[in-house]
Amino acid sequence: MTDPHSFTKPAATSTSWPLGAPAGGGCCADCPIRSGCALAADTYVVCPITGSAPPPAPPARIPTQPSVGADDAYADETAAGRRFDVTAVASRGVEAAISGAFGFGWTDLATALIERSAVWDSEGNKVDWGRLQIKRNLLCIAVATAAPLGDHTAAVWVAEALKTYSIGAVFVPAGTALAFVGPVFLGKHASNVFGVLCKALWGLTAVSARAAWALITSRLGWVITRPAIWAAICGLTLATWRLVVYRLTGAV
Repeated sequence: MTDPHSFTKPAATSTSWPLGAPAGGGCCADCPIRSGCALAADTYVVCPITGSAPPPAPPARIPTQPSVGADDAYADETAAGRRFDVTAVASRGVEAAISGAFGFGWTDLATALIERSAVWDSEGNKVDWGRLQIKRNLLCIAVATAAPLGDHTAAVWVAEALKTYSIGAVFVPAGTALAFVGPVFLGKHASNVFGVLCKALWGLTAVSARAAWALITSRLGWVITRPAIWAAICGLTLATWRLVVYRLTGAV
């Protein structure tokens, strides 16, 4: 008579899934993705993920999602889950306006020639010319060297300032700003009417600085920073060229 409360433990088989004790380290020993698998172990008979032994090897080169260039700022900002940025739309509008005023199609031709000059680098990777934003930089150079600001262009103003003030052209604006900010910063600690006025001026200066920084760091900031940078570069180049030509020709 058999005791109803007793039971017999089934015998373990040598092919139980997914654990076992195979020779040679199991299916994970020769797995091509063992280093990146969180379930890898030497006791598996078959792969606990794919059900086969071993899984197929990964491709030699895993394709990556193409990055969105600067010219696709509008599409990037209006994509699903993205916050709409009005500065991105304004940036594209300003670029189109500057291109219409100074472009006349030559920027597109120059961009195409530059991009075709080198398609692949020395390592066999495709050159990403979009990161340089060639068209915008060409437009900024045209603005800095062709757009009139009074009697001269921005580049010529920089060259004349370097000729007249030399290195002082860099330190005079900085010194002027410090001459204003320094007394206001120190005066706001005073307890009289002058201190109240300085506190108000300091708050206004802080708000203006934050607004200017937000504009410069936004999508539209290149309209301010890049023409100024290229004006400085072209002005320095023009001043150097004048100095070399004057020295070589003996002009005074």
